[in-house]
Amino acid sequence: WRGGDYHGLGPSATGYVGGVRTTNVCNTTAYCESLENGERAIDQTEELEPMKRAGEMAAFGLRMNAGWPFEAFERATGFDLRDEWGETIEMLVEQGQGVQDPEGFRLTPQGLRFADVAGAEFLR
Repeated sequence: WRGGDYHGLGPSATGYVGGVRTTNVCNTTAYCESLENGERAIDQTEELEPMKRAGEMAAFGLRMNAGWPFEAFERATGFDLRDEWGETIEMLVEQGQGVQDPEGFRLTPQGLRFADVAGAEFLR
């Protein structure tokens, strides 16, 4: 959830390794046939631009109780969460979905229940 590489295993799974996102074939039969033939069952690849990657890291990191400390996010991405997503943070705070303090931003218990919806606001 903090931006490290991960492999996608199984049909429709998504991975991110070395700056490239991969998405596996959705169809289970086609996925298995590819593996049986010694092939990787990748349907799509995408090299992410830095801002898009930062948005995804923001969204995934918010699934954790601690959310994102501002300094840690900037070290990991090169972007300031407050500068790039300040309006989004403000909106989530006003809706009772998030809490901002001087150190960072995190979702409330209510926000965590709907973390996918809140996280989608950070995707560009």
